[in-house]
Amino acid sequence: MVRILAKVTLKNITKIFPPNTIAVTDVNFTVNDGEFFVLLGPSGCGKTTTLRIIAGLEKPTKGRVYIDDVDVTDLPPKDRDVAMVFQTWALYPHMKVYDNIAFPLKIRKVDRNEIDKKVKEVAKMLKIENLLDRYPKQLSGGQQQRVALARALIRNPKVWLLDEPLSNLDAVLRVYMRAELKRLQRELRVTTVYVTHDQAEAMTMADRIAIMNVGKVLQIGSPAEVYHKPRTKFVASFIGTPPMNFLECSIRQKDDEVLLESADFRIKLPKDIGRILIGKAKSSEVIIGIRPEHIEITMKEEPNTIPAEVYVIEPLGSETIVNAKVGDNLLKIKTLKEVKFEIGQKIWLKPYIEHIHVFDAKTDEALI
Repeated sequence: MVRILAKVTLKNITKIFPPNTIAVTDVNFTVNDGEFFVLLGPSGCGKTTTLRIIAGLEKPTKGRVYIDDVDVTDLPPKDRDVAMVFQTWALYPHMKVYDNIAFPLKIRKVDRNEIDKKVKEVAKMLKIENLLDRYPKQLSGGQQQRVALARALIRNPKVWLLDEPLSNLDAVLRVYMRAELKRLQRELRVTTVYVTHDQAEAMTMADRIAIMNVGKVLQIGSPAEVYHKPRTKFVASFIGTPPMNFLECSIRQKDDEVLLESADFRIKLPKDIGRILIGKAKSSEVIIGIRPEHIEITMKEEPNTIPAEVYVIEPLGSETIVNAKVGDNLLKIKTLKEVKFEIGQKIWLKPYIEHIHVFDAKTDEALI
């Protein structure tokens, strides 16, 4: 299959549905040639609307769409050279697998011998060559997914658009197909825009992730960047399993020390981190964020520890999640050790100071 170079650029995209429902607001990004780009966010955040605007299924109220620097905003879907895989796969139930895959070429009146060659080629690539004579109802969910992918790939599109294509699969098959999709995309290097609300999918598959909420793109970066350097509290909360823990507190300066204090704890920051925080903070009221894997459990009070009480234990085999109460807050701590605690037992939590995040309590923007 000959690879076609392509990149996708969205400039100032806004979509308003009548009478006055704002779906996306001022969305800007470029998907590079051959990149696996993921739109990640909760339901209703504008991910699918953005994807449909790229496909030409929705026209933006404002802004322009470019594919390879060509303005395609006013072009119909058939002239954009993109292929879309839907959440429901949308296979034709009355057609055999062969005809489902061949359909995009048949409507373009491609020569029958060329169609046969391409169907067999893409079926072999996706390991479904033994299914070509079956109907969709005779296939498993994973097999139907592969047929939908084959139909999207057969005409060698410039851009591959996937709208939560794995959400209808069971958990085990979803993990397997995740790896298969990533392998296939790496092999073909087809420019891909992938929509999901599953952050594990996004983290494992993406070259870059655009995190969306309420119609806006909040941050774009590699999986490592959005995980380790979230720009907002929402991004921090949406990336990571279990999610980041948050505690409200205040900044207090005492001589040359900078402290994070609440009624339940007191944490002294290193001088360099403290200086940065004081320089950025517009208010003394902040929220600290600590990931579950960046907390150590100790059995005695030490400097920079937080007193807590064991609430519940979640053994997961390779790791254990300890739920602990700090005042009115419930924190999750991830440990690789087998732990034996009693419910209600007193413990102390020692956060790794170098991994603490601090957010402005009013704007939710990251300070450090």
